[in-house]
Amino acid sequence: MYFTNTLFFILVILIALVVLLYFFRKQYTAVINPSNLLWQQAMNEWNASPWIQKLQHNLLFWLQIAALTLLMLALAKPVWLSEGVKGEQVIWIVDTSATMSAVKAEKSLIEQSKQQMKQMVDRLNGQEVTVIIAGEKPKILLNRETNSSLIRRTIAGLTVTYDHENIEKAVKLAESLVQNSETVIHLFSDSVKKEDIQADLDNIPYEIHNADGIQDNAAILSFGVAGKEKRISGLAVLENQGKKSKTFPFVITSEDSIDYQQEVTIPPGKQVVINVPDLPQRRFYQATIKAGDQYAADNELTAVYTVFNPTIHALGGVNPFFIKGLETLGFKTVQLDQNRSLGLKDSGIILVEGLPLDDLPKMPTIYINNKQPESELFELKEPITSTDSPLTEFVDFDKTYIKYATSPIKGNWENVVTSGNHPLIQSGTLNGQPVILVNFSLENTDWPLHPGFPIFLYNSYQWLSKQTGFLGYFQPGEEKWLQLETKKSVLEIYNTAGKSLSSLQLNKENFKAPYKPGIYQAVADGQVYYFSVLLDDREKKPETAPSFILNSSKTYDSEQTLKPNESLWFWLTLCVLLLLMMEWEVYRRWI
Repeated sequence: MYFTNTLFFILVILIALVVLLYFFRKQYTAVINPSNLLWQQAMNEWNASPWIQKLQHNLLFWLQIAALTLLMLALAKPVWLSEGVKGEQVIWIVDTSATMSAVKAEKSLIEQSKQQMKQMVDRLNGQEVTVIIAGEKPKILLNRETNSSLIRRTIAGLTVTYDHENIEKAVKLAESLVQNSETVIHLFSDSVKKEDIQADLDNIPYEIHNADGIQDNAAILSFGVAGKEKRISGLAVLENQGKKSKTFPFVITSEDSIDYQQEVTIPPGKQVVINVPDLPQRRFYQATIKAGDQYAADNELTAVYTVFNPTIHALGGVNPFFIKGLETLGFKTVQLDQNRSLGLKDSGIILVEGLPLDDLPKMPTIYINNKQPESELFELKEPITSTDSPLTEFVDFDKTYIKYATSPIKGNWENVVTSGNHPLIQSGTLNGQPVILVNFSLENTDWPLHPGFPIFLYNSYQWLSKQTGFLGYFQPGEEKWLQLETKKSVLEIYNTAGKSLSSLQLNKENFKAPYKPGIYQAVADGQVYYFSVLLDDREKKPETAPSFILNSSKTYDSEQTLKPNESLWFWLTLCVLLLLMMEWEVYRRWI
């Protein structure tokens, strides 16, 4: 132990002065009185060693000596040698992949790494700290920071992001931030090996802190559903990655209902294939195993049921040119009467002419709006113009002739093709489903004779197919630009429990998927879209590796450092205050 302010040891003079004051206190002469003859022998023993006895029994004296000693030590500010952190610059690379959510000894691996970092913060002595997250795209959280409070808050905010770690990119990023040769790079993960680190700087030591990983695990490697002959079947592949046989339930649920359940036994190191021949039709399915292992991220997997080539159901008196054009493009078209349309499910597209719009099934729709008497039709006299829309891509209306058009249907529709102020083709949503409105009859136009007509039918089919409610599969935190019709709307993201997670402006921001795997909903303009976040396949096989050091020959003088205890002076001063209060109480009682 050392003292920073040794000059304050001069206060020992005050302690000596207090002792001298007690030596030169006034002495009284003993007088023999007949009433105390019996105590004469006791007084003789007291007088044999008066100074020592007085010092032993004088409580005020010892309290004053103790208070002065503690005050002197507090002012001298003691320090001592303690274990420090190597290097003048410290760089931390933190693995936040899904496997770091595994639990060992009631603590996740990411929490074990955070605990190590917190212990290192306590040993810092003014070094600069840089923190990097080793995700698929490495990210810098702190750069050359010396504020220990800010460093602790950053460590506390570290969470698992469920994407796959990219150690190589993170190491390259860390090496680009090295400012001097006195730098140490620490990597906190669960299974990093020497061959995973492609270091370009051989003069910089690397300390790899691998948390105690998981040795036993069961996982759902894959899960999917498909429709065939009016039936929906499911297929799942399960794996036991442990060294002992496991028996656990395999469950398929959807919207809080159990659709399938089976008890599964898997030998160690083996895979089994679960074939589910018949499932009820749902928008999405969630497969779950209840294996009771320590890594839960790979125990669930979701699948969204979607029809990639939906059938077109023609209702009412649809003009044959529509049906012929769709069949020429290779789209399956079925003619139905109005009564049979009541049994349709939301897995296709309907083409309607001559029926009320409000009485139609809740499905993506191409609606021919011609239910008006000829006396109420509008004669078109102005040129036909089109907006920049997926429906009119490569469609030319310059030579198209349309004589009459019908009155548009009231609603919040977007005009796609117009003649002056009169809308001819519109798009929008009704009852949460996409709708295309054609406000004229093919009998009043030569459009089917132009190449733009089949192109429009193709664009309409593709647009309605994409708007049926499935955005696709995403990796955790994946960003992409969504091609939605409602680009000016706000997109709200919800989990299956109905909790709002985030919102974004479609015309200003990229869509970013949540980090946690599962099924989610995206809502814009009343339209509900489903999408699934899937765990990376590399995160379904957790590994473990021992900790190690690279370039260990490089040493620094800062392994041991003089470190003052900033709170010791407070406790010493507090003790002085308590001693003074005790002295006052003793003096009050003696007076």
